[in-house]
Amino acid sequence: MAGEIYRSAFIATDLISAATVACTAGQFNKLGEYQVQAGEIVGLGFGEQTGQENAVGRLYMLLQNATPAAVNGTVRIQAYTPQNRPLEILAEFRTEAISQNATDRTKQMPLAFNNIFLSEDKKIYLEFNPDSTQTLTRANCTINMDITRGVV
Repeated sequence: MAGEIYRSAFIATDLISAATVACTAGQFNKLGEYQVQAGEIVGLGFGEQTGQENAVGRLYMLLQNATPAAVNGTVRIQAYTPQNRPLEILAEFRTEAISQNATDRTKQMPLAFNNIFLSEDKKIYLEFNPDSTQTLTRANCTINMDITRGVV
């Protein structure tokens, strides 16, 4: 399988494709995607499932508009095939739950490794269903999402 497994992270520029993204309320809007590169595998989260309160992996995500003001809604992280067909929903969160504390990791959402690795050319989509129609500004958004990477 993998030669080396290690902790890494996604940030806003990894998962939000454009400088601004228009998001319509009542539907999931694609913010961006990460395509798994040749020679690597990627899994959402890091660390064990047990003891979530002490999990090594964490998630902090603050989505904002140009003002900047927080935009609330539901975030979905989903796996897709290279042909852009949905594979599996990896996680889904309310923004209020994942934007609790930018600096204290112990107060951020635990994000343990979910035992699912995505291989070459598969994609991780970041999707967002806002409570009201908004335009997100990537420069005002913060994402710190722990992931597990492997070299194959």
